[in-house]
Amino acid sequence: RSLLSLTKYDVQEALGALTCNAGGKHAYLRAWKAFYSWAEENELINENPCAKVRLKVPKPLRHLVSLQDIAPLIAACKTVRDRLIVTMLADTGLRLSELARIKPDDVEAENQTVRVWGKGSKQRVVRYGPHTARLLQQYLLQQRSLETLFGLAPRGIAIMLNRLGAATGIKCNAHAFRRTFATQSVRNGLNLFYVQSLLGHSTLTMTRIYAEQGWRSRYREVVL
Repeated sequence: RSLLSLTKYDVQEALGALTCNAGGKHAYLRAWKAFYSWAEENELINENPCAKVRLKVPKPLRHLVSLQDIAPLIAACKTVRDRLIVTMLADTGLRLSELARIKPDDVEAENQTVRVWGKGSKQRVVRYGPHTARLLQQYLLQQRSLETLFGLAPRGIAIMLNRLGAATGIKCNAHAFRRTFATQSVRNGLNLFYVQSLLGHSTLTMTRIYAEQGWRSRYREVVL
């Protein structure tokens, strides 16, 4: 049959016959919608058969680093710098680029805070815990003079985390730590608006997504 003769029910039947998952079916539907929109604009058809076709696609469960995995990751680190990177990410939820840009002068050891520059050149202050404070003190005593605190570009930190994940079998990256930070903050009773400010989100929408994914992840852990 000609593609131009298909109806809404034909499209629904075709989608139902696909053997891929919901995400794959949605990809097919997007392509079909684009084609039929073009056909409608060029007056090849009177009505787009995909216009009112809807598919429910489950939201993907993004990876988090569980609290139980943080200690093994720290133990597997070969240098103080690497241990400090892991604990700093877990304590602050910083973005990879933000962590890489920290300069020694941005650290206020007395208050256990770090001044960071986020997206849109927005500055904020984050706090780290006592374990990170001890590692930071140890690291600063032995490090040579560097322009940035860790002397690594974002790519270098990402490679270190990937190697650490391969060595331990624990999947870890900066964004996974960021999700963990958001999830734990909400679980510990912090207001979403405060968590938003800590993460440097411009709107509350992304903070809500992080929190929701954390709750879904926790529910899955309990059920399994």
